[in-house]
Order: sequence, then C-alpha cells, then structure tokens
Amino acid sequence: MKIQTNAVNVLERTSAYLRTGVIRDTPAWYNVVASIPPVKKFTREPRKINPSTERPVSRLADEHLEGFNSNGLYKTRFNTLDKKIANRQIYRPPKLVYLEDSIRNLFYKQHPWELARPKIIAENEIEMDYDWSRIQQLGKPLDGENVVQRTLYLLKNSVHDNITDAYDQARLEFYRVRIQQELEEQVAAEEAEMFGSVFGPTAIEHGLMKEQEVVAKWKQDAELQTEFMSAKQENASKAAGEDTSNAESRPMSPEADLVDKEVLHF
Repeated sequence: MKIQTNAVNVLERTSAYLRTGVIRDTPAWYNVVASIPPVKKFTREPRKINPSTERPVSRLADEHLEGFNSNGLYKTRFNTLDKKIANRQIYRPPKLVYLEDSIRNLFYKQHPWELARPKIIAENEIEMDYDWSRIQQLGKPLDGENVVQRTLYLLKNSVHDNITDAYDQARLEFYRVRIQQELEEQVAAEEAEMFGSVFGPTAIEHGLMKEQEVVAKWKQDAELQTEFMSAKQENASKAAGEDTSNAESRPMSPEADLVDKEVLHF
C-alpha cells in the first residue's frame, strides 16, 4: 500500500494558493499549522539511547554504526525491501514492555497450576491501597500478582539491588503462606469430619470418575468389536476349508486326465 501524504501537505498547498492569488484571505488555522507543522514521517521507531551520554542516537550515527553493506558500498538510500518494511510499520504503535509483565510471565511459567485456581476478574479492578511490605493482603486472595507486586516493592525500596534476589524472596514468602493455608484447610477438614461432616468428591475426583466411565465404555465396545472380527475371520476360514475339501472329493474328468498325461509325456 502506498503511503498517503496528501493530508500533511496542506500547509504547502495553501501557501502556493496564497502566492498565486487563488485564496485571498489567510485561513484562521494557517499561522498555527505553520508554527507547528504536521509530521511527515509516519513510521514509528523506538529511540536508541546511548548508555554513555544517555542521549538519543541520531540517524546518521545509526547509519555509521551499521557500516557498509555486503557489496562494500555505503548505504545512502532505502531499497525496495526497506520501503516495504517501513510501510508495514505505518500507524503501528510501538510495543510496550513492562517489568511486571516479565515477572508475571516467569511466575506462571514456573507455576502453571496457579492458573487453575478460581479467579475473579473484578479483583484487579477494585482500587485499594495495598501495603506490599508483606506479601499477604487483607481482602485479596494469594496468587501470582502478590509475588509480582512484592518483587517490585523490594526493588523500589532498595531491599535488593538484583531483580533475581527480589523475585526469589517474594517467591519463598509465597510458598510459606501457601503451605500455611493448605495446612489450615487440611486441619479444618479433619475437624469437620470428626464432628460428622461428609464431603463429596472434589472437582478433580469428579473429572476422574467421568473419565473412567468413558474408558469403561470404550473398553466394552472394543471387546465386542474384537469378538465380532474374530467370528468373522473364523467363518471365512471355515468357508475356505469347505471349498478345499469339496474340490479334493470331486472326481476328475476325462479331459483333465488327458491334459495331465500330455504334461507328463512332455
């Protein structure tokens, strides 16, 4: 797709119309647009920062760093491939990357079963001021978001200079609280059973029961199909045996005897 640049050339066209007399009165927006001209470069590229000076690297410096191309010549203009790549990036915003997203992806990659826990979407929409000096919060269930926010808190308050150490501390605190919660749930269940409570199957046990029913039905169908195929093969073998016995008991005709004699004589 060809880049459409007619709209950004309105200042040049209006200036030409004023010079030639096509437009006599200056538009009200002319001086504003002339002071802040529209941008004519539509591709959005990330700005490169020089770590030594902490200033953005210029385009000339980028080309100088790139050096020469494969033919040994210095690249002075875009080729067809570069233009196609530039046109693909038109009006496309740059990808935003946050540190908390990287920590969140790492945590759920290491703990995939945490995604199986029930989650309410409105939990993160409620505006509450949590104190992340501790990982467990009042009114918020313990999950991976606690680890993420706790890690950011440790980095922000300079408790750990390294993100790995901060993440490890938050993860260990998460393990301690999770183990404590599981022990409390187990003790509560045993006390309830001691007083006569009866618990039904859990969601995992219910799923295993349904899966076992399907497996038993498949096994029954497979046995019936195997018996049917065995009976079919047995009938086919019996039919082939009867045809062979009938052929052996049938008397040989004189023409066949004559043919056999000619073959032996030959």
